[in-house]
Amino acid sequence: MTIVKKLSGLLLACALMGGCASTFKATHDHDANHDFSTYQTFAWISKNPMKVGKATSIPNPLLEPRIMSALETALVAKGYRWVKRAEDADFLLAFTVGSRDEIKVDSYPSMSAGYGRAYPRGWGWGGAYYGVSTNQTSVRQYTKGMLAVDMFDVEERRPVWHGVATKTINESDRENLDETIKAAVDAVIAGFPPP
Repeated sequence: MTIVKKLSGLLLACALMGGCASTFKATHDHDANHDFSTYQTFAWISKNPMKVGKATSIPNPLLEPRIMSALETALVAKGYRWVKRAEDADFLLAFTVGSRDEIKVDSYPSMSAGYGRAYPRGWGWGGAYYGVSTNQTSVRQYTKGMLAVDMFDVEERRPVWHGVATKTINESDRENLDETIKAAVDAVIAGFPPP
């Protein structure tokens, strides 16, 4: 195999791993004793169904109508019908948005310390042999975004389903907000109705 083919394969693997790392991860929970098969219609729990969870900054007020529209579109695509009045619906929707800044610290042995710089500490000759001990540390700050969707049974007046999507938010996500919202909603709604 030529070096070009090896490098091409490595770049493709890195691109695929990067693509997988950029998607929303979703978790779902529901009342296992509840019958979701009769649901046909949905409505919003209130005029303003967005709640703000733990957040590092004040959320954009334009998020609410965008997320509402994306949720309505996703549920209609699954065969449900939106109704205006809550009392006419089978289930109601509410959602929470949030974000938090996180820090990741990685420490690893240095490959360039004095004598024996070709070997990290503890590898035969090299750093350990000459008593050289160095580590490199990298610190990375990132923002984790979250969308949680809750569904309530109208007749029983209680929550019956919960889904959460989370992702490390990058600059591209901020610039393409509509695509980011759609990806988050699709990840959450993929688990509704439950199996």
